[in-house]
Amino acid sequence: MPGQFLVNYLIPPIGFACTIENMSRFQLVVGLALFLSGALAHYAEPLPDSKIDQPARQFGLPFATPPGPDTWLLGQVYGNTTGAYRRRDSDYRAGQGLHFGVDLSARCKTPVVAIGDGVVVEVDGPHGAPPHNLVIDHRGGLSSLYGHLLERPKLEVGSRVRRGQVIALSGDSQFTCTSAPHLHLEIRDSSHQRFFNPIPYLDADWDTLALAGGVGRGFQRDLANPRRWQQLDDQPQARRGGALLNNFASTWPPGPGTRLPSLTGNFPGLGAARLHPTAYSAPGLKPRRLTHGGCCVQPVWSPDSSRVLFLDRPSPEAPLGLYGVMVDDPAPQLLLPLAFYSPDFAYAVQPGSPIPLLRRSDGKRFSLDTGGSTPLWAPGNARLAWTVTADRGNFDTRSGQVFVGELGGQPRRVATLYGGGVEAWLDPETLLLVGKPTAKDPLRVMEVLNLPAFAAKRRHESGARHTLARALNLRGVLPSPGGRWIAYYVAFDAKERNGMFVTSRGGTARKLPWLGSYRWRDGDRLVYVALEPGVKSHVLREYHAATKQTRTLLDLGAKISNDQWQVSPDGKQVVFVNALDRNLWVVGLPN
Repeated sequence: MPGQFLVNYLIPPIGFACTIENMSRFQLVVGLALFLSGALAHYAEPLPDSKIDQPARQFGLPFATPPGPDTWLLGQVYGNTTGAYRRRDSDYRAGQGLHFGVDLSARCKTPVVAIGDGVVVEVDGPHGAPPHNLVIDHRGGLSSLYGHLLERPKLEVGSRVRRGQVIALSGDSQFTCTSAPHLHLEIRDSSHQRFFNPIPYLDADWDTLALAGGVGRGFQRDLANPRRWQQLDDQPQARRGGALLNNFASTWPPGPGTRLPSLTGNFPGLGAARLHPTAYSAPGLKPRRLTHGGCCVQPVWSPDSSRVLFLDRPSPEAPLGLYGVMVDDPAPQLLLPLAFYSPDFAYAVQPGSPIPLLRRSDGKRFSLDTGGSTPLWAPGNARLAWTVTADRGNFDTRSGQVFVGELGGQPRRVATLYGGGVEAWLDPETLLLVGKPTAKDPLRVMEVLNLPAFAAKRRHESGARHTLARALNLRGVLPSPGGRWIAYYVAFDAKERNGMFVTSRGGTARKLPWLGSYRWRDGDRLVYVALEPGVKSHVLREYHAATKQTRTLLDLGAKISNDQWQVSPDGKQVVFVNALDRNLWVVGLPN
């Protein structure tokens, strides 16, 4: 009840009374006034735009060290994220269903610094973001909140702080320092009624920071307007307690009640190009624009490398689906219904329980009970694998049951892991798994599971499973085509375990001298963009896992937006979302 909340707000925090005897009467009056102004701000009227400074990159980052696997990385961003959408009616209801801050992943006890000059107005105020939080008022009607702090900050209400001053230590929203260690940072108006996207307020190279970390950075799609709110800096403001902004009637990734076009509707499809490469002119080494009008995000290649596909609805009257542009004739065309597809586009999957599958060559339908999980297709499409994850408990201790099934067959459970599950197929007989053997294990394990050996030797006996790596956080796990090599990185672990790695299937790991975003070009060559904040443009480089050689491929002349880029299946081209105009661009790669 509001009255009860007011009573709680008016009780001075622990530590306030302990310092009264050391205060003058004037200091006591000023301190009490500051405390009450912060508490009562939760019931104040929202500040109008005229009293709030507009974003001009006027603040610094909350960490003094550069990003990296030993320090911090970008996590979930502000806005209409997929994670916030799933919890829009619970955790994020106060911010109209949005993630109303930006998360920076960091190990516990990382020093947090003030993003600007200001005055501390609340310590452990009623803002959530446990275990502890801190609020600083700045000029121009703006406040910053620092959440998920490890311990109660030692600053008192009324303390003046300077930009770059250490104010707290980062903690973990799950209280463990292993489950989800990160700092949650918000920019609000000083009434605490309005929440703003921190990205245009903070002086940082966000397009480069987005190349690593990769936690919760996708945005939910409103299928009535799928281009809206899909960029890091194009996210709506939120008001405390307002109506949900993302309560979409139909959405992607699919939510409850989402209705998609029929898989057998009037769609031209990929035609012969799906199985038989057609003659087309590959682009040169100079990037070339494929789309206009800020279209679109999350591009994928057709199997023959001639087209780039993307989800779109160009206008309210236009049909929804997967559109495509030819590399040598960039005129968008509706090609396929919206669905999850096998890598070769031979099968389409839509949400359901059990999920319906369609073989596109003859229209034959199948169903498979995956517990609502989206399956991974084995090479050749003979099998599928998926993980059914418990919906309770800390992120790193939730059980994940891994199943394998065949179309028309009965699924079987092949593994149980904690804080993980199946990552990929290495070949038609071998799975790549990541997770903890038991909930109490401190480290995750990356291992291969050979299905014939599993069937013959029964579960965990030798021969069925083979460990490739062990670390606190195994991230970005990506096998090469054919499964000969696996790229991954480790962050916020022991220093000797942190960094970027490539391991052979036999488990011989090699540490690489960079961290960033990466995609396999073929079975041996890994294309990457290094995490180098402050660069003018992103540069594509290549690491050859077999020869251990590195070379520079080309300078894109621009930056990739939100880590959205893909290498074509033939290894000859890259498509990317250009951060300058938000359109899709394509460039050829040197041999």
